[in-house]
Amino acid sequence: MRQTFTMTVPLALTVSSNRTAQTWKRQKVKDQMRALTRLHGANLYACGTASIYVGIVKRTEGKYDPANLTDTFKGMVDELVTMGVLEEDDYRHVLGPLPYHHSVDRTLPKGVLRAVVTLTDYAPIPLGVSA
Repeated sequence: MRQTFTMTVPLALTVSSNRTAQTWKRQKVKDQMRALTRLHGANLYACGTASIYVGIVKRTEGKYDPANLTDTFKGMVDELVTMGVLEEDDYRHVLGPLPYHHSVDRTLPKGVLRAVVTLTDYAPIPLGVSA
């Protein structure tokens, strides 16, 4: 199983995993990511469980840590559950979201990034391997 969709995300709707964003901003990001997921993921089919990879396409080649964007995409996972694509968003059903650097696209408008979201067969971390 492999399903993919792409979203253009305003940089104003990103939060880092280091918990510096205020509660109101985190809620705003979550709500907007849910809306973007509903719009761009409308053609996804139910799969119950999945590993979720988020390829980050940026406009420039500047250094950044894609893993810091994990919190930005939590609302996306919640919406995938609401849409019926995933059964639940716990560790028995979802691995991720796992952001990684995808590419650089100089044609992207300033102030946005592109997220290439891929759902694949669920692959939990094997027993005996520490996370």
